[in-house]
Amino acid sequence: MQPEGAATAIKVTGLRKAYGKTVALDGLDFDAAPGRITGFLGPNGAGKTTTFRALLGLTHPDAGHMTVLGMEVGKDTPALVKRLGAVVEEPGLIKGLSGRDNLRVAAYTLGRGWDRIGSMLELVGLAADGGRRIDGYSKGMRQRLALAAALLGDPDLLLLDEPLDGLDPAGQVQFKRLLRELAAHGKSVVVSSHDLADVEEMADDVVLINHGKLVTQGEMASLLAGGGFRVVVDDARRAVELLNGAGLTTRMEGSVLMVDAESGADISRVLGEAGLYPSEVAPRKGRLEDFFLQLTDGGIP
Repeated sequence: MQPEGAATAIKVTGLRKAYGKTVALDGLDFDAAPGRITGFLGPNGAGKTTTFRALLGLTHPDAGHMTVLGMEVGKDTPALVKRLGAVVEEPGLIKGLSGRDNLRVAAYTLGRGWDRIGSMLELVGLAADGGRRIDGYSKGMRQRLALAAALLGDPDLLLLDEPLDGLDPAGQVQFKRLLRELAAHGKSVVVSSHDLADVEEMADDVVLINHGKLVTQGEMASLLAGGGFRVVVDDARRAVELLNGAGLTTRMEGSVLMVDAESGADISRVLGEAGLYPSEVAPRKGRLEDFFLQLTDGGIP
């Protein structure tokens, strides 16, 4: 569970980091709510990995302030590390060891016993392969082992960079179900992924950054709710004339009319007053991919 008094799992204010003349983070501000899955998104080079590394104390920002689980990164980092689990960039696994021995090394690093190793291997679907050297693991198996290592300390917060990379479809389904279960038990999860459809499926919230700055953040459902309305009506041409005349923006997508309006009642009223009655007026939910491309000028996630 989250520590008492932690209003946010992560709070970042004014974070700046430059590598020579390359500015990776340019005054980044964002929050991540506790007990939820947050999709941390941005085009390539937006500063996502640098942010994760800064939160983990692996790189030192030039300016800014970070609190994680109510503790200050930099000041409380040793205590904080014990509450975090992370898979960032290439998982740090020892290839000459078995999966189980890798977890024993991780447990020693965390100052924990080996009591959770068996259950973590079971949790990520590697119970039958724990005794094998990881030289023979597939990329997906190594990814799952890295997650098991991240979960060994029973962390309150998980930072996951491309966690579905290398997993087959069945493994992806299992992994997303696991993350949902962790959030349901009060864990906070922040996921960075280039697969926007997966993020849309599993995340509660979105933080979108570009050029090292915040673009937008909020609940997934709220951010994607601004897609207007789908309208199905017999005389679509006449409906377009009426709605445009009322100051509403319309466009056709196949045989369905899309209308930007504050409410479906406005659409029904305009059409009904002219004796034109739609068979459907329903909110159009936008796709995360469309939302992403619109706000990042077509940047590649």
